[in-house]
This record gives sequence, structure tokens and C-alpha cells, in this order.
Amino acid sequence: MPEPTREPPPRNGADLVVECLAQEGVRLVAGVPGTTVMDVIDSLARQDTIRFVATRHEQVAGFLADGVSRAGGQPGVCLASRGPGAANLAIAVQNAYDESVPLLVLIGQVPGSIAGRRAFEEMDIVATFRPMTKWTVEIQDVLRIPELLQRGVRAAVTGRPGPVVVSLPLDVLQAPAPGQLRPAPRRRSHPPAPAADGVREAVELLATAERPAILLGGGAAGDPDAYLRLAERFDAPVMTTWMRQSAVPHHHPAYLGALGYGAHDVTERAVRDADVLLALGCRFSEFTTNGWTLLSATTRLVHVDIDASELGRVYVPDVGLVSDARLAAAALATAAPATAAPEPGDAQRTRRRARLRALRDEFERVSSTGSDDLVADDPGTGVSSLSAVRVLQRLATRDGVLLLQDAPSFAPWTHRYLRLPRPGSLYASAGGAMAWGLPAGMGIALARPDQRVVTVNGDGSFWMVAQDFETCVREKIGLVNIVMNNFSYGNTRDRQRTTHGGRYLGVFYGNPDFADFARSLGGFGRRVETDADLEVAVDEALAQGRPAIIDVVQDQLYGLPPGLTPPSARWPTSAGPD
Repeated sequence: MPEPTREPPPRNGADLVVECLAQEGVRLVAGVPGTTVMDVIDSLARQDTIRFVATRHEQVAGFLADGVSRAGGQPGVCLASRGPGAANLAIAVQNAYDESVPLLVLIGQVPGSIAGRRAFEEMDIVATFRPMTKWTVEIQDVLRIPELLQRGVRAAVTGRPGPVVVSLPLDVLQAPAPGQLRPAPRRRSHPPAPAADGVREAVELLATAERPAILLGGGAAGDPDAYLRLAERFDAPVMTTWMRQSAVPHHHPAYLGALGYGAHDVTERAVRDADVLLALGCRFSEFTTNGWTLLSATTRLVHVDIDASELGRVYVPDVGLVSDARLAAAALATAAPATAAPEPGDAQRTRRRARLRALRDEFERVSSTGSDDLVADDPGTGVSSLSAVRVLQRLATRDGVLLLQDAPSFAPWTHRYLRLPRPGSLYASAGGAMAWGLPAGMGIALARPDQRVVTVNGDGSFWMVAQDFETCVREKIGLVNIVMNNFSYGNTRDRQRTTHGGRYLGVFYGNPDFADFARSLGGFGRRVETDADLEVAVDEALAQGRPAIIDVVQDQLYGLPPGLTPPSARWPTSAGPD
């Protein structure tokens, strides 16, 4: 006999949470089931607007939501239960805060009736997460769920984006929700445009510059034409901050690479020698500024940021504009002199254009994968990083493919030599968190089903979250994971070699055959031990349409590009700006 039809439970706070998420455009929630969030999961099970993806660890859920946010279109949302579950999310929350990634973090909490008694798995969620979020709030009344939850979504995506944590006590989730209590309409504020007087001052300063330069940060994504038009107006080279090299197409004659660890000398020199620097959506981080030593004391600075607190926090600008970077770029380009060949006698513009051509020629020469130094690079055994870059270069030119760079010791190779013809085709983490690549790639693949996502991971980073390759198989996420497998924590190994006399400790380990691991879970796996086999393996994986791992075996002591040494892990001699 068929089971009797079960009446749905009365509408409660958890149902209202799900209704608010749907109203705000959320279409995916990642999380780990737990006692205090079971009512939310049950509510998700009784609707078909929002997909729930169960991960094997809360950290993965957080990074997956991070990937959804970076892919655009909807805010990333993750869900965890109290105490240990909440603590496991902390790495993803801190990384999102550091990288200005919008994130909505929902955490179940013990009921208010027993709060403060050190109940099972009780944690002060507000106190724990407040330092690493834009806003953290605990909802203590079912009637306030729409107000506070939807405010949390707006806070995450408005202004300088960032994570918001919402604590949901169990008694609030289970409380009856009055029928008339509904989500509020979805609202979004328009980003600020720059003040007209500030635009005029900035244009006057840039127009008189002999050696102008433009620096694009993480806040300057999404409108490459506006930034390149601005570069053309002032004959200025364009650089990006560390790990943000996908902001503009690299074939443009104004593009000069990315700053940060692995930057070419010509890229740093263009900033160091600039008499006027226009920085858009940039916070002047440690790596981007080479330990806050890159900017000259004589450089005049025009700084644009949507967050007023960033202006003057490290370098005091001559002109500071509180504005969305894209709106500021458009306003500055409109107010700037029109692009044209220099008039006879316009010696300044002639010099600027000649300088830009010389810088670009040098950049093209040193960033070529055909240079003699690179061709002579010999890893000894296993796959060379040069061959991996060349395979990734072919992927970078292929429509329908998105690349994702994790934080392995291989990253300086892509930073220095990978050319990106399509803006927005590479995602990378500048927050330093290992284990970001696989789960963030899952989120991007789920948010962009029209694209094939290929992640590039270090073996140490990948193995921290490898259990969630099973989630890829179960959820049919066709993610291709290239694992650069050198059986070591490469970044730390290189520092021990260069700074600590080659005294290696704690950096070498054993690995499974990652290809066998992939196949054991129902995915596609290939192990690659020679340069010649790598491209074939990548093409095979892409043709499968299912989750894949390509185990790229490298020499255990092989690492950085020729001539590059890791930054010393020592206290800087000067922690202040020049």
C-alpha cells in the first residue's frame, strides 16, 4: 500500500529563512547537516527554487559559496550547525573578508532558553565572527527574520563586499511564523559615482604626468573597456594587483602584467618610476607593494575606492575619490583629453607613447614562454612547469573554459607567463588560504554551467579537501582538477632552501595516486609523468564531461621559475610606506 500523504508541518522560522533567501535571488546553498540547522534543511527539501549541496566539510561549503559569489549572478550562501561546524567555516569567512567576497553565512545556534549555560557545542557566534565579517547578527525573534536576514544580504553585496554571518537559534527556527509575515521586496542600492570636482582634479594631475601608470585592484573587475579606454586617454601602462591579472585582456598594448610575488621587473619599474599613479579598487596589500616599498615618495597618487576608509590607510592620496571603480573610470575617461595622434610640438604625449611602447616590448619579451632561460629549465624528473603553462595557455584561448588558480608553489609560473586574452577567464585567491581551489571551482562550475572549469591545485592544498571530490561525483559537477604533485608543501620547502640553509622539516610527505583516487569515487583520473602526455590527458578529461583529476607528477625539489626566489619569512626592515 502507498504511504499515507503527510501533511506539511506548520510554517515556521526556518521556512521564512528559505523564503527570504529565494526573494534575494539565492539559488544554491552549500552546507553540512547538523542538529541546529535541520529545520532549514527540511524546509529546503520542501521547495524547488533553491538547490542544497551537502559537502563533506564546512570549510568546503564556505569556499564553494565563495566560488558562487565570484562567478556572479547570485550571492554565495553556506550553512553550518553550531560550535564545531561554525568553527570549521572560519577559514572561508576570514578569506572572504580579506578578499572582499560577498558571502552569507548561516549558522545554527542553541536555543535562547539555554544560551549562556555552556550547552552542548555552544559558541558565542557573534563574538567569534565579528572581527572577520562586515556584520554579524543573531536573530532572537522569528518576527525579525525578514528584516535582519535580508539586511544581511544587502550588507554582503553593498559597498565593499564581504561576508555576513547570521546566527539562527533553534527555537527561532522552530517558532511559528505568522501567515502575514513575508519577505520584504528585494532592494539594492546604486554604487557611488565620483564627485565632479575630484574627477577634474584627478584629470588635471594625470594630464600633466610624464610617466603615468594605472593599477587595477580587486575592486576594478567587470568592465575592461572602461579601464583600457582610460589607459589610452593618458598613454599609461595598466597593471593589476596580485592574482587579479584577469581584469583586462593581455594582448592590449597598455597591459604590463600583475604586481606581487612573481612580478616581472618591468612591471614593478613602471609603478616605481611613475610620477602619477591612478589606483582603482586597490588596497595596497603587502604582496602587491613588495612590502610597502614599491611606491616612491615622489609619486603623486589618485586613489579610487568604494570604501572611504581605504583612502589614506596606507598611502595618503593627492586626490581621493570615494566611488565604484567602474563609474570612476568612465567619468575620468570622459573628462580626459580625447585619444588622438600627438599634435606637432606635443612633446609630452610623444614621450609618453614612446615610453609605453618600450615598456610593452620589454614585457612581451620577458613574459614569453619561449625565452632561453625557460626552455633550458630542467626539473630533473617528472613534468616541467613550463609544459604545464603551455597547456594552460591553450586552454586560456578556448571559449567556454574558465581557469582557477589555487595557491600552490606553481602559481608564480602562471603569474609570470600565462597570457589571458579573455577578461574574467581566470579566478585566483589572493587571501593565502590553502584548499580554496577545489571547492571554489565547484561553486563556479555550479554558478556557470555553461562553462567548463579547470582548477590548478598544489597537491598539499588539494589533499586537504580531496574528500569532496565525492561531492563533485554525487552532484555531477564536471570539474577538471589539475594537481601539480611534487609531494611537498612547495612554498615552505623553497623558503627552507633559500632562507634556512636547506634544513627541510615537515615539508615532504607521501601521496596516493590521485588518478586512482578519482576513479575509486566514480570520476575520471589520469596520472601524467612526462611533458608529452599532459595535453592529451587534459583533452581527455575535458571530453569526459564528468569530474576529473589529472595527477601531474613533478620532481620533489622542483619549484619556482628560473631566477625567482621566495620572499623571506622574516620581519621587514621597514613596515611603513616610503
